[in-house]
Amino acid sequence: MVYLDQAATSFPKIDTVKQAVIEAMEVAGNANRSANMDASRLIFQARKNVANFFQIPDFHRVILNSGNTESLNTCIKGILKEKDHVITTYAEHNSVLRPLYELEKKGFISLTICSPYLEDIKNQFQLNTRMVVMTHSSNVTGEIFDVQEIGHYCKEHGVLLMVDAAQSAGHIPVSIENIDILCFSGHKGLLGIGGIGGFCVKDIEVKPLISGGTGIDSFSQEMPHAYPEHLEAGTQNLVGIAALNAGVQYVASHQKEIVEKERFLLERLYSGLEGYVEFYSSLQNSTSIVAFNIPHKDSAYVSDVLNYKYGIITRCGAHCAPLMHKHLKTEEKGIVRLSLSFQNSIEDIDLAIRAIREISNDY
Repeated sequence: MVYLDQAATSFPKIDTVKQAVIEAMEVAGNANRSANMDASRLIFQARKNVANFFQIPDFHRVILNSGNTESLNTCIKGILKEKDHVITTYAEHNSVLRPLYELEKKGFISLTICSPYLEDIKNQFQLNTRMVVMTHSSNVTGEIFDVQEIGHYCKEHGVLLMVDAAQSAGHIPVSIENIDILCFSGHKGLLGIGGIGGFCVKDIEVKPLISGGTGIDSFSQEMPHAYPEHLEAGTQNLVGIAALNAGVQYVASHQKEIVEKERFLLERLYSGLEGYVEFYSSLQNSTSIVAFNIPHKDSAYVSDVLNYKYGIITRCGAHCAPLMHKHLKTEEKGIVRLSLSFQNSIEDIDLAIRAIREISNDY
């Protein structure tokens, strides 16, 4: 199997992540609920490593949960107030759009959707604009958006910026500078396993999405006010946190090599496919994603042939990003997405090129 669906989840898992998972299953106890401190120490270490990775000074403001979708829902529903105006973009995943649509339909907020570029975003500002919510990198095309420039403008105007870094974290350097809330997935570019992620939040009050046990302040009728416990109800995913911890440490130590390897493979892929496909992505200013269609062929057909004939795993369809497909005019046929990582080889890329060329010539 040639795995070119790294934007969905990283695969295969690296050895240090596998080992961390095995070791975590041997750690006794439940964090904050046992005299055995091994679990609490592991979570403490992971929180500090994530804080260092995203350059947030206070590691207590790193919240660990089930993943990016929970993070986005928690912050959208836990920060916005009635009558707030929110700006988002057509590049967003449904994990951003659906919570915002929900609040808009209830009449709780007003919502504006525009392009993911500063000139358009700043033209949408209103007196009651509270937040801009946007992706750092498109999960469809891989395009990277200038969240630092947008964040600087938001800060000047007293507007919060929430960034979805699911597709960028691990593939390119990501910093919380000029960003108020940074949400991340642990199982993609950060190399962990499914069911783990979180967010980094600066000095902003967030209402908990769920309430429950935390192991502290048990007699309080409310969630503890101290972070991170304020936003971490229930038993934590110790195995997932261990995997995230190992993945973040690996990426932090190898970020330069990861960027260089993925850029090399991406350039080879674009060069080999030029003239055979219609690109929706660009080699410039992009993570390691190639979005394309073969003229007159449905994206699902192409992905199926790549899978069953050549053993190449890709993604087709709408990628949970409906507004991007409306923008690209691919609502009906979808898009084939190849997403690679530093774990892919030159042989993987050359096989994909040969296969796609053959499908393209097969009329």
